[in-house]
Amino acid sequence: MRLGNDIVDLLFTAEHNLRFVDRIVSPLEKSLFPQLTLSDPMLWKLWAGKEAAYKAIKQKIDIPFHHREFLVNASMTSISYHNQTLLLSVIQTGDFIFAVASDFPAEQIHSRFSTFDQEATPDQQSQKARAMLLELAAESLQLPEAELSLQSDARIPRICYQGQRLNVPISLTHHGRGVAASIGKAPLLSNA
Repeated sequence: MRLGNDIVDLLFTAEHNLRFVDRIVSPLEKSLFPQLTLSDPMLWKLWAGKEAAYKAIKQKIDIPFHHREFLVNASMTSISYHNQTLLLSVIQTGDFIFAVASDFPAEQIHSRFSTFDQEATPDQQSQKARAMLLELAAESLQLPEAELSLQSDARIPRICYQGQRLNVPISLTHHGRGVAASIGKAPLLSNA
């Protein structure tokens, strides 16, 4: 089971230039959304969906991130990468876009996002996202939060219970003032 998420703070997207659109949007997506600009939330919905799908697929296989090879369908409910297709959920709440890509339906995923009043440092963002994930995992898995921890395996976060890795898909993300965490339902001990 694979799960990836991404958050975009629309107030912190100005650092990109117009070539960014050509770099991430495929010719098919350009035909579906012909008027994309850097200020268009649709561009950032595509970006967030592609980031989420990349994180999900990277959990199982090592792939390069060639944005245009990730294809979002017109209804933004699925995303394909070569011969793999994931379910996609993208929402916009105020200045934030949040995307989740997974092998399983949205009702089997618990997500939470939070914001800072102003842009936080990457360390602050990461700490808040990790704390949110541990809290969310404790609630979702009905396990004591004090006995849960996060480990990284080739930059992929893994959740552990009493030091033993759980086979539970998780994902963390942060950008600008926003942080988010997601966990899927699958409380199984891992053999890895």
